[in-house]
Amino acid sequence: MFIETSLLFKTIIVLSSQLAIVLAGCFFSLRMAREAYEKNSTFMGLSFKGSVNMKRKLDLIPYLKQKDTFPKKMAKVIDKDTTEFVAAKDQDEVIAFMKDGYRHSPEEDGRIFALFITWCITLFLTAAFVTLNSGINTWILLSIFSATSILFGPLLGLIMLEMDENDGFTALKIVLVVTILTGFIGYSDFYSFSEDPLFGAMLMFSLFGLLIFNFVRFFMEFSRNTTRIVAIFGSILFSLFLIYDFNYIKIQADFYAINDWNTAVEMAFILYLDIINLLLEILDAMGNS
Repeated sequence: MFIETSLLFKTIIVLSSQLAIVLAGCFFSLRMAREAYEKNSTFMGLSFKGSVNMKRKLDLIPYLKQKDTFPKKMAKVIDKDTTEFVAAKDQDEVIAFMKDGYRHSPEEDGRIFALFITWCITLFLTAAFVTLNSGINTWILLSIFSATSILFGPLLGLIMLEMDENDGFTALKIVLVVTILTGFIGYSDFYSFSEDPLFGAMLMFSLFGLLIFNFVRFFMEFSRNTTRIVAIFGSILFSLFLIYDFNYIKIQADFYAINDWNTAVEMAFILYLDIINLLLEILDAMGNS
């Protein structure tokens, strides 16, 4: 069914195909957003404003357009933890509520949230199937993996639109360079990173600290400088994870792993997670909010 090749070659084929799917979905979302802006329509329930960044390039800004029909949802911030919502039944009530400090509060139609939840489900399914891949058909593994990538592509496009999609393109170039460099270092005979328990422990404790910080961000506000510094730390951390995992794949391919496509999918998924997390951390570091 498959051509007999090295495990590294199989892994790169699987990884490249999945990243290509993600990028295709991302660029498709950006193109659809551009068309929505030009036609004054919506994409994924979002409208778009055009702005010009410091490099004089078009920057699309997504926003939720208020309803033309009634009732219209309005909100007033009482304090940092409390927001009061009302529903205006007609224009007279809209004016009265606005005098009382309320503002229009357009509602997202749920498509983006549904897309995110579905992606989370497929991501966890992919992780579970890859971990327990013994006896599972290769095409099933690849199908679930591909579904995860298909769903993540549009989400990545929306993340890039929330910042400046032009900076997002720069982040993609950085990730490409870092991946090639870390692959060269990790797959060379320079040092056995994956067999160094101190290096592995450092990565795990650092990852644990990063996860705790991001969890706390749901409940506490941090300054932009603080979140940017942590994002830069996260970028460095996942770059080191790439070195570790490239080296792990080399050692597995040389001494332990079975040279089949199921193993290649497992190896590719490990690198895939590193690259996606690296990209998200770089985007967070480059963001303005």
